[in-house]
Amino acid sequence: MNVHVYPFLPSFRLGLVVVAAVSLCYGLLRVTYNLFFHPLSHFPGPRGAACTRLWLAYMELVKRVSLSDLRAELHRKYGDVVRISPNELHFSHPAAYNEIYNAQNKWDKDHEFYRAFDVGEAFFAQTNYLKSKHSRALVSNFFSRQSISELQHLVRSLVRVSLPMSHASPNVTFTLQLDQFCDRLKAQNREGKSSDLYLGFQCFSADTITNFCFAASFNQLSFPEFRGDIVLGIDIAMDTVTLRKFSDVFIWLLRSFPHSLLARISPALKGLLTFRRALKNQIEAILRSPQAMDDAPHRIIYRELLNPEAIKGRPVPTAQQLLNEAEVLFSAGSHTVGTVLMTGVYHLLHNPETKQRLVDEVRSAWPVLDSPPSYEELERLPFLASALLTAVIKEMLRIAPAVPAGLPRVVPPSGAVIAGVRIPGGPGSKALDNCLVAFSKGPRSCLGINLGYCELYLALAYLFRRFDVRADLAKPADLKWSEHFLPLFEGQHLHAYCDPLDD
Repeated sequence: MNVHVYPFLPSFRLGLVVVAAVSLCYGLLRVTYNLFFHPLSHFPGPRGAACTRLWLAYMELVKRVSLSDLRAELHRKYGDVVRISPNELHFSHPAAYNEIYNAQNKWDKDHEFYRAFDVGEAFFAQTNYLKSKHSRALVSNFFSRQSISELQHLVRSLVRVSLPMSHASPNVTFTLQLDQFCDRLKAQNREGKSSDLYLGFQCFSADTITNFCFAASFNQLSFPEFRGDIVLGIDIAMDTVTLRKFSDVFIWLLRSFPHSLLARISPALKGLLTFRRALKNQIEAILRSPQAMDDAPHRIIYRELLNPEAIKGRPVPTAQQLLNEAEVLFSAGSHTVGTVLMTGVYHLLHNPETKQRLVDEVRSAWPVLDSPPSYEELERLPFLASALLTAVIKEMLRIAPAVPAGLPRVVPPSGAVIAGVRIPGGPGSKALDNCLVAFSKGPRSCLGINLGYCELYLALAYLFRRFDVRADLAKPADLKWSEHFLPLFEGQHLHAYCDPLDD
């Protein structure tokens, strides 16, 4: 038997030992610095959180604790200001919100947090304030109050639109939104079935945002029992956000995996992946032939993003950049509105007196069933009636976990004073309206606020004017959710019987 000696093995092993020793020493020094010498070391919080972000990863990924619940528990234990990771503080004092998110602050977003969405330089994820200001300017007019008012028929009417969405099928016809939503509720009622309002509202908002932004609905409302393939895929995709937040490797893997393989591993993602491919095909068709946008029945988001006057000499956005923007707009405009509507209806059904007052108010503004009021007429109800519709919508926005995640900001080098606390720098009453921050605040607040309000007013009015809505007591709703940037509802959805009204 011949014995071969490989002289490099001892040196290789020695190298591994040296690397391990250096890594261990660096880790110990880093932990020591974070605990005792870091600028935030004097703030209270768990020792593990002060040492490393791995503590948060352990709590969310291993113990499966929702970050929203964890933050609340930490504030009960440590007070108004808590250190939740080596470089991050969380505030519970109401005054802190307006001091962090206001129009005067030009603070950057936290790169570590926003990279998890893997949407490149889309305006939502741009961390630098000055760069994001230009990106927002490109699309802000598209979501202006005037634009929403002009296109509100996309939310409430049954119309047909077409625009190229793929090479194979250049003209696909789509139908939409509140009328179709109501038709689906009637069909369920004729079969003696209650309707899943969580999925129903998600389908409604998904079809609305895709029609509004891209002149294309993906027919989520047409699926039996509102089980839209894209809507169901969003819930699956949300579960990966927490992992992506802590692992660049996982982000790379998701980006590198062929979509066909992802669909096999998780069939529920197939609809979402098909949707992404359709958007990509539409964008490529528009870049090849910009005049295709003239065939759209209304102005679409790509016209704003490709507007030569708005770009002002900057490079024309690539197909990937346009796709990133499209994905952000869809994600921001679909799940959030559906969550607010479902949460609000749940509480109305459990408060019958308030529900009846709301029904009476909507009837007073909408006496003839075939002549629905406009968004503006519903919004003016405070001046015409008891102001209950607006009050209900404000309360819905207050209690619904539309975006429960913290949206971290980077304190500028000069430092800041927040809620009376000096933070070191680092790389019913009218007054109560200031505390209503469902769309965030400041220069990086949600662009879709006008569209969101339009959907909330019209959807709530349509539901309670056209139907007598009763909770399905055989399927008691469980609104338990966990934070994955957006809320992931884990229990029984809200089911209700919707009996059509004739007058």
